[in-house]
Amino acid sequence: MMRGRDVFRKYKGLLLAISRMLKLVPKPLLVWMWTLSDWLPDMPGAALRYCILRRLAKRCGDNVLIGRNVEIRYWERLEIGSNVSVHKQCYLDAYGGLEIGDDVSIAHQTSLVSFQHTWDDDRLPIRDNPVTGGSIRIHRDVWIGCGCRILSGVEIGSRSVVAAGAVVNRTIPPGVVAAGVPARQVKQIAAPEEPRLAGAPSPSPPQRGAVGRTAADKLPV
Repeated sequence: MMRGRDVFRKYKGLLLAISRMLKLVPKPLLVWMWTLSDWLPDMPGAALRYCILRRLAKRCGDNVLIGRNVEIRYWERLEIGSNVSVHKQCYLDAYGGLEIGDDVSIAHQTSLVSFQHTWDDDRLPIRDNPVTGGSIRIHRDVWIGCGCRILSGVEIGSRSVVAAGAVVNRTIPPGVVAAGVPARQVKQIAAPEEPRLAGAPSPSPPQRGAVGRTAADKLPV
């Protein structure tokens, strides 16, 4: 069975050609086509959503899979790398800027919201107060579990995992598992990067299975 990236490589030329043709289609019609793509079979629907994404997003890499019923707001402020999957029923709001790196997987029913409400003017209901944007940046090789909430102004470091149901309201460092409400680091899964002098040899990689076997690997929750 071919992997998704192999299928993409096979049809890349056709997908890029369709994306270029969609430059002639106005944005409101493309958004309407995005909604209708949910009714198509799996492969044609995913292909159409990819072509529309390349047309509307600020940046979109290769081999990006968007599932059914994914809602995107402020397309022009959305940047997505290559080999990314965003599964069904996710909500991506790029009002404050949203950047998703390479090799990122976002499980179903997760929300990424790059703005927040203010309540400073008590003459107005909170819902009528201005909103403020705060960019979200997800670095490469990140796995976000189902039903997570990623809030404005945070970064998620590379090779980190966000456990299902977590609410991320602060930056997550690289190489950790974060869980809970609000999300906190609960385990180190990769050695933290240390600054090295130019020309210095790279550190030896950890032995397989060494991570997570001592109490020191787990931080207090």
